[in-house]
Amino acid sequence: MPGDEKRWGLNVTKQEWFKYGALFLLAVVAFGVAGIALTNPRGPGEAVSPVTASSPVATPTATATPAPTVAATAQQLKIQLPAQPVLLILGDSYTAGDGADQPDQGWAYVVANALGYPTNIDGVGGTGFAWGGGEQDNLAQEYEVRLQEIAANPTFVPNVLILQGGQNDALITSPDEIQTATAQTIEAARTLWPGVQVVVLGPSAPHPLAEELQGANSAVRAGAAAAGAPFIDAYEAGWFTGANSPGFDFDGAHPNTAGHAHLAEKFLESWATLIQ
Repeated sequence: MPGDEKRWGLNVTKQEWFKYGALFLLAVVAFGVAGIALTNPRGPGEAVSPVTASSPVATPTATATPAPTVAATAQQLKIQLPAQPVLLILGDSYTAGDGADQPDQGWAYVVANALGYPTNIDGVGGTGFAWGGGEQDNLAQEYEVRLQEIAANPTFVPNVLILQGGQNDALITSPDEIQTATAQTIEAARTLWPGVQVVVLGPSAPHPLAEELQGANSAVRAGAAAAGAPFIDAYEAGWFTGANSPGFDFDGAHPNTAGHAHLAEKFLESWATLIQ
């Protein structure tokens, strides 16, 4: 029929156009897939998880690490025990053994015997880091003063020092004064005996006196932490409780012989964790 050649020629042109158009579309799709692969590389066999509107992209969030508390910092510290320890235990009436049937039944003497190190024990009742003794704090027997007196004797050179106390420091109305005195005492010991390893045993007492020591305990603990010395927190650990105090109390202020033995036992448990 007339016009068939033109019609067929038009039909061939359309077919070719569709063919080339399809090829072009496939090329575009292939190029897009390759681009996705390049921007989202994965290992062999690793699946690609599609991100949809119902699957929001997670954004990383910073997790704050809480700063260690003063108590935690002091308790986490340890000491480097010398190869040949020479020990000085300095404190108040507890270290002197007051309340025990015999002074050598006091906690400090029990600890010294258990450890087996050459040891000097210096306990003076009514004294503390900041409180010098006497009803008016007028005896000038603060721990730092006594350390200086001990250091004047060159025949005894300790390389381990246990500072016990804080009960009498509860008479000080300023926690900052107690904290400062504690830190200065520790630093003084390090100056007097370079390399000495210092451990602080905080205040403790049978109930009800123990209930009055929280402020002093916190201040002594803060002073130990400021000086970087391990702190054994007998108060927070509850060495003396309302339940056990009747069996450990001597006079309402001091432990009896059993109370001193209890203090020594608890101290040695803590000591073992400090020297590991």
